[in-house]
Amino acid sequence: MPDTEWLDPISTEAKKLKREAAKRRKAYQELSVLKSAVQEHLDAGWEVDRELKIKTRIRKPWSHDERLENRVWYLFYLLGYPEISSGRNFQITIKRKGADPYKKQIDVLAKDDETVIVTECKSSARITRRSLQKDIEEFANLKGPIANAIKKHYGAGFKPKIIWLFVTSNIAWSQPDRQRAAGAHINIVTEKELKYYLQIADHLRAAARFQFLAEFLKDQKIPEMNGVHVPAVKGKLGGKTFYSFVSTPKQMLKIAFVNHRSLNDPAGAPSYQRLVSRTRLRQISRFIYDGGFFPTNILVNFSSKCRFEHVAKDDETNVVFGNLYLPCRYRSAWIIDGQHRLYGYAPLSEKFLNQNIMVVAFESLKKEEEANLFVTINHEQKSVPKTLLDDLEGELKWGSDRPTERIGAVSARLIGLLNNDIGEPLYGRVTQQGISPTEKTCLTVPAIKDGLRRSGLVGEAILNKKEFAPGVLCGTNDTATLDRARSALNSYFQLLASANTTQWESGRQGYLCTNVALQAYLLLFSSIVSYMESNKGLSARELEPNDLISEIEEYMDPILRWLGEASAIQMEKHFKVQFGSGGPREYFYRLCQKIRASFSDFAPEGMDEWAKGQSEELVDDADKKLKGLNIQVQKTIFDILKQVYGADGNAYWKKGVTDKKIKARAYEKSLEDEDADLPLENYLDFIEYKKIVENKEHWKLFKPFFDIPEPGEKGYTKNVRWMERVNELRRIPAHATEKRNYKASDFNYIEYVYEEFMSRLSTIDITSIGREGAE
Repeated sequence: MPDTEWLDPISTEAKKLKREAAKRRKAYQELSVLKSAVQEHLDAGWEVDRELKIKTRIRKPWSHDERLENRVWYLFYLLGYPEISSGRNFQITIKRKGADPYKKQIDVLAKDDETVIVTECKSSARITRRSLQKDIEEFANLKGPIANAIKKHYGAGFKPKIIWLFVTSNIAWSQPDRQRAAGAHINIVTEKELKYYLQIADHLRAAARFQFLAEFLKDQKIPEMNGVHVPAVKGKLGGKTFYSFVSTPKQMLKIAFVNHRSLNDPAGAPSYQRLVSRTRLRQISRFIYDGGFFPTNILVNFSSKCRFEHVAKDDETNVVFGNLYLPCRYRSAWIIDGQHRLYGYAPLSEKFLNQNIMVVAFESLKKEEEANLFVTINHEQKSVPKTLLDDLEGELKWGSDRPTERIGAVSARLIGLLNNDIGEPLYGRVTQQGISPTEKTCLTVPAIKDGLRRSGLVGEAILNKKEFAPGVLCGTNDTATLDRARSALNSYFQLLASANTTQWESGRQGYLCTNVALQAYLLLFSSIVSYMESNKGLSARELEPNDLISEIEEYMDPILRWLGEASAIQMEKHFKVQFGSGGPREYFYRLCQKIRASFSDFAPEGMDEWAKGQSEELVDDADKKLKGLNIQVQKTIFDILKQVYGADGNAYWKKGVTDKKIKARAYEKSLEDEDADLPLENYLDFIEYKKIVENKEHWKLFKPFFDIPEPGEKGYTKNVRWMERVNELRRIPAHATEKRNYKASDFNYIEYVYEEFMSRLSTIDITSIGREGAE
């Protein structure tokens, strides 16, 4: 009996792996179908019945921990590992001296001819902070026994490189836990990295294994590359050493590495490459398969100096001819340009992998120089999106003496940190090049950078943009600024996220965690800090981030309280602004307006001018609504009376208007109007409409339209007080004077009555009211 409970050999065959993968993919698809169907029913207000579940024929959804293990399993399948542990019951027998053997579950294990990957998975239903010390120490202590079991099972001749992975989902790693894992040579993979690996594996399939191994076997030797050399030319370009040579895809794929923006490995910063395009890869593979070739070089940077055997030298050009020994370590050739051309060979047969390709390799370039080369090559060809160039500014312009570049670099890096802070409000909210955005992942680097620049929080370019003025979130240097701004903004945005979690989680479907909203809230942060400094005599830059947030929180309170009670409809009504550059500032002033209601002297620059323009718009809108109400109220009253009494012989007027004084005044006014011959109802005042409506003989007819309680009141038997107030409000535009103006509360009242009345007009059939009255 072997000491391990390994895979049934049959399950290692490609066919069974494909069946297993197909089954898991189908389950994912069925789960997606069920969720969509359930959501449709819930949106319609229906109960989800048993028939729906039977129709989809889906089992109970996976638990969060099983879902994580399945995603890891699927990753190794896509990477082309021929042996992968099957199911959740894969165990090995652990033997230690002086102790009884026992079974240990391995969440996912994968093996090929050179490597074995042992994976421990931990997950949580929701993002949480928890200590992983016990789990890490247990995993570390089992490394030796697990390695011994692997060697015993496969034989002494099998000497693989073992990669130990600790994969987590929804768990915020503490710095001490990261240090423990690093000390035990355990590699951490969070949901962010797992998503990247799955996506690149889906694009590259088995070829992605080279990229995957390069990530975890950095600088380790590749035995089959030992002593591999090629004829080459050595020279200087721009003062930098380069080699020009012909190699093969098979050789270069083993040592190459691409640090994509979606991975953004801190040790490899700057990461400048876009994620590979699946469509483009297929096109290139087909092109090569059909006999095509590329007469252009793949450009790489060898991370360390290479061995070069001198054969001959051209003294005029100072070019040396000789033999270049290719690096024999993982992740030793960083691709600057040509990743699609190289990886296009990956899915092809050995015949194509041994074809010649042209390579130019620099030696020991700094990462910033790599990125500059990439931008120079691609931007001139107009193939690099602005979003990527904005993102790259944090790497290319770091340490710049130019104020605008310095602010841009700090902002770009800051956004990356905020996006990667697990458990914080902006975690995973910023779109990344090569990975499709979602409803929640909808923020963009250019927009948030623009918000930071306009706010001045991390500095301003003054004196014709030649001088740098520190912002309230600046530290003693740019690195300190990142730490300070990161802490302050995480706390600040947490206030908003906690005030209305539903809106925050709605992403682009809401009005709180969007590009426009965050730009506005960054402006607000800066304005509130200035207001706090003048009111309290404090210097914001001297306060610790948490203390700063505490000092400004009282000024944020009007907004936070409003957000806490706001519905989706209210959010749309108050904060749906126009697209374009004016949107964030409009949103910002609307936020300021809510603060000013509690702090009357809160007046950021431009606020008074905006408020004046806003007042003019509100006045125009109020005037139009009052006019519309007057027209529709009169029309509704007499349309109903005509339905009941008929229009022949003015029966509706004679029988519907019972007050003789009202009739007399209307007749007198008509006589004064010599130029018009209008029906008598056109000479009534608005307050007289109220008397007609509340008449006990007709109230039943008019109630469905006119019974409108005062805002916030339950109402009475007859709720027509609104007609008195509307009558008073109508005098403001009808008899305009310098002293007669709308009050702030008038705008909301007019809006309320207008919407209530118009909504009833659109939903109630006047003809049915008339028939009931006639009966």
